[in-house]
Amino acid sequence: MTYKVTQQKQCDLVVIGGGGGGMVAAARTAWLSGKKVIVLEKTGLTGGGAAVSRAVRTFGSKWQKEHNVPDVTQEFILDGMDKTFWRLDHKLVSNCFRATGEYFDWFCEVGNIAADQFEIGFYIFDGPNGPKVPLLKNGITGKLMMQTMLDVCNKMGAEVLTGHRVVDIEINDGKITAVVADTGNGYLRVSCHACVIASGSWIRNEAIMIKYAPKLAEVFLDPDFREMGALSNRVAAGHHNVNYTGDGIALAEKAGAFVDYDSFCIRVMGPTTMCKSEVLNTMGNSSHLPIMVNLNGNRWVCEHPQIRMGAFNCGVSLMEQPKGVSYSVFDENVLAAAIEDSKKPHEGWGGNFGFPKFPGTLDEVHTNMEKAFQENNNKARKADTLEDLARKLGMPPVALQETVTTYNASCEAGVDWEFFKQANNLIPLKIGPYYAVKGELGSDGAFGGVRVNPEMQAYRKGGGLVEGLYVIGDFATGRHLNMSGVKMQVINDVSWAFASGFIAGNSVSKYLETSK
Repeated sequence: MTYKVTQQKQCDLVVIGGGGGGMVAAARTAWLSGKKVIVLEKTGLTGGGAAVSRAVRTFGSKWQKEHNVPDVTQEFILDGMDKTFWRLDHKLVSNCFRATGEYFDWFCEVGNIAADQFEIGFYIFDGPNGPKVPLLKNGITGKLMMQTMLDVCNKMGAEVLTGHRVVDIEINDGKITAVVADTGNGYLRVSCHACVIASGSWIRNEAIMIKYAPKLAEVFLDPDFREMGALSNRVAAGHHNVNYTGDGIALAEKAGAFVDYDSFCIRVMGPTTMCKSEVLNTMGNSSHLPIMVNLNGNRWVCEHPQIRMGAFNCGVSLMEQPKGVSYSVFDENVLAAAIEDSKKPHEGWGGNFGFPKFPGTLDEVHTNMEKAFQENNNKARKADTLEDLARKLGMPPVALQETVTTYNASCEAGVDWEFFKQANNLIPLKIGPYYAVKGELGSDGAFGGVRVNPEMQAYRKGGGLVEGLYVIGDFATGRHLNMSGVKMQVINDVSWAFASGFIAGNSVSKYLETSK
């Protein structure tokens, strides 16, 4: 397609996408090389989902050494390589892990960040027993990092153009020599010597979703899920951003890069309860005393799986349930037992939602729950009988009654031969009213894209490397495996974004010094 260009610019490096990885790559390149850098971001803001990251996994930084934080880099890499069956490029993995600490040190240097602004913390999905990382005391780590990268770009004369959606690239002699962006008021052509694609994921591309994640497309393309993600769930909003439409796919294909479609997968999580009641959220997210049933009215797992398995592995199980939905069902008897259980001392890791917590009295608990029931939505339901509860949930009343009857028999016997729940957690459902809180399948995002080497340079489809093209972040493939639709990774998304951007910045700077 031919675009009527109304503006022209020239640079050494053009970065497509101003999210976490893109901003790091742009700032690092400008800082090291002094070359002209232009960032083209299609939204009105830079930073993307990285700007809401409370803590960032960091390995081997000077800050951690100075604070006597044990260096677990080697152990963590080894564990990740074992879990991915040594099918990943060990040099790429090594570079990525080392870059997390190197990036953090550089961020502190260029931002003049004082060491005492951070305290020892942990990444939420690792828990307190996981690697210790620097955690910003007052504020959000990712937000400060993204503001610092923008400041560096401004200081070094790098142009960051928001509201510029890249629609095309020009190829000469096998390399990208220009990109074309829609500014909303015409088309801008930017000539360049090198390009970094940091365009993000494809989870909002309906055709790609249906083709490569058909089982999940029904859930994640549903308008109700999208509304939930945009309005009430920060995690979903970040990973299901309306702008994640896979723009980089066509660009990379045109450049001759190897887009590894076998790597395309979605990392699921759940069940996640989101309703306006702390009590119901607790009963749905972290209490092991209710029973968990699917839309067929059948129990499907030993409660509560998130505490044992973690949110991501549990999501893999939940995706097999109809529409990725589970209801935590309980009665007054189970509720009273849960309140008493929450008063006991708990040790260890209570899962991503912590150990159950409740208001002081039973009346306060009921008042807290009523807020959600009065909303008249499908997040929580209350009924005097199991039959009425099942009808409100849209599940077969007979099936739910049979499930509860079987479960109560297990409680009486003190042995759960169906789902192996511990005897001291077997509390029968026998005193109305009955309650149900909805748990839904969520996602940590869509992943897969261009295969890259340890320097984040794109591999060519027919072999070799694409000169001057680097791909980073969610659209770069090399730190995860797609195991029958299940994402097995060595490092998490935001750390990968920052590390891959940092590595690309180093690599591009060297390339620009030697290229003509």
